[in-house]
Amino acid sequence: MYAILNIHWDGGWLENHVFDGEGYDGIASGKVSVNAAEIAAKQESYWKQIATKFNNDYDEHLIFASANEPGVNDPWLASGQYAFDDARMKVLRKYHEACLRAVRATGGNNATRTVVVQMPRTEIDMYNLLVAEYPTDPAGDGYTMAEAHFYPYQYSLMEKDESWGAQFFYWDGMNSTTDTKHNMGATVSSLGSKAHIDQQFDKLKTAFTSKNIPVVIGEMGAIKRLEEISGENLKLHLQGRAAWYGYTVKAAKENGIIPCIWDTGAEDNHNMTIIRRQTDKNPGNVGDVVDYEVLNAMRKAYGMDTLAGNSIDQFVKASLDSSDKMLKVTYTSKQSDSSEVGTIRIDLGGVDWSQYTAVSFQAKIDVKSTGPCTGTAEACNGYAWTSVSVFAMSGSSWTWNDYNIPESDVSSTWKTYVIPLNSTGLDIESKNKVNAIGINVYGAQLSGTLEMDNLLLHKADGSVDTLQNFNKKTPTIEGVATGILVPQTSAVQPRQIAANRAIRASLTLVNGKGQIVASKSFTTSAGTNSVMLETNYRGAGFVVMKLGSNRTTVPVRLQ
Repeated sequence: MYAILNIHWDGGWLENHVFDGEGYDGIASGKVSVNAAEIAAKQESYWKQIATKFNNDYDEHLIFASANEPGVNDPWLASGQYAFDDARMKVLRKYHEACLRAVRATGGNNATRTVVVQMPRTEIDMYNLLVAEYPTDPAGDGYTMAEAHFYPYQYSLMEKDESWGAQFFYWDGMNSTTDTKHNMGATVSSLGSKAHIDQQFDKLKTAFTSKNIPVVIGEMGAIKRLEEISGENLKLHLQGRAAWYGYTVKAAKENGIIPCIWDTGAEDNHNMTIIRRQTDKNPGNVGDVVDYEVLNAMRKAYGMDTLAGNSIDQFVKASLDSSDKMLKVTYTSKQSDSSEVGTIRIDLGGVDWSQYTAVSFQAKIDVKSTGPCTGTAEACNGYAWTSVSVFAMSGSSWTWNDYNIPESDVSSTWKTYVIPLNSTGLDIESKNKVNAIGINVYGAQLSGTLEMDNLLLHKADGSVDTLQNFNKKTPTIEGVATGILVPQTSAVQPRQIAANRAIRASLTLVNGKGQIVASKSFTTSAGTNSVMLETNYRGAGFVVMKLGSNRTTVPVRLQ
């Protein structure tokens, strides 16, 4: 097996700065000045050290790659993405040649070790810029490869429909009859179609492989859409996705191109995983095949035998599971000399929350610090106890805001937490562009569990929207936390209304979409009052009680 080693991502010191003079930094989100000579010197210094480390003990099966996706994080301006032109390609060539100089200077196996050089943003459509400014190798011709990545956006990565176009769920020729909006089409302009794949790879063959410059597709893949669709449509999507992988690697092989699959490791929605390697979050063993259909489609394209196994039926069965679930997160510290954090995060993609006044969720938080932090005060960072906070990231710069839940409010029994979205609670800086929301549990030597359900958004008129009910979708869980969806075990407790006099009141049951399911008006009597609403509705919702001019909203789950 061959291994390709690159500086994949390191804060964007090279990736974001492929220009000389004034330009745009994708992380800084603004204009910056860059000295390309300094970047090239840094590139040469790093690769001299790397090449020295991996010299004579490693033969030709180790390959070096000069960069990853140079320029891909340029910001999108009002007129489009910051242009990558001839002048910038000359800068990128300097960076590639700095790597080549450093590697060759160490001699030994590195004198002729294969080095991969990337086209701008690793976009196939920019291949001509690399052709025009192909780096000079001190070793001579025949010891470099060109690299592109292949993610046809609407099919591979797009996660929501836009005004300019819809996501592609169903591959070329494998059309859904009930979800026609998300069919791909078969023309060259349908990104990811057979015609598009053939066109793109023909460009690489003409420019490189036909001229004895090998090409590697360093990353390629398409996400699994496990939550947007279900049943037969999900089956059609997964079958088409496997066919796409098979066709893509077959076309690559026919054009003399080496395809490498991007395997994300995660197994949640939108993953590209084929081989399991995260057993702390998923059942099974490292090395288990989790996508037989994709693996077999590629093996077949290379004339190999297929492996016995079925993954699609399991995905489809899971998509049809309508049972009520909740999220259960387990916290287990890995250190004793510093504070740690376990994170639950829901990525939102920059949605508008200006209409919402509060966020709420039901939870049972039974996480404790099992011992003191034994490190320095700085390392412990003040967290020798357990602290729970709700956070949000918003705006173009992903501004962080959080709200610490008072320690006295944290309960190890089921409780509803309602947090205002204002200065007294979670004060989100840019409510018109919320990128993520989540919960952090901090502490030293954390141990315990957090069970959570029904993450809801409240409007000023008393109606609510369900952000996450955890029946199918597992959020991102990081740090010292691991989590799974489990059957819901909590029960709604009887509610009683206390009044000190006769007063007009109403009780309304609202579902997760804000629709009224059942309602009753009544007049209270002094003392405790009980009111019953009858309904066949099952699932998450709210009971809204109006008592005179006062309004109270209580999340419920009916089973």
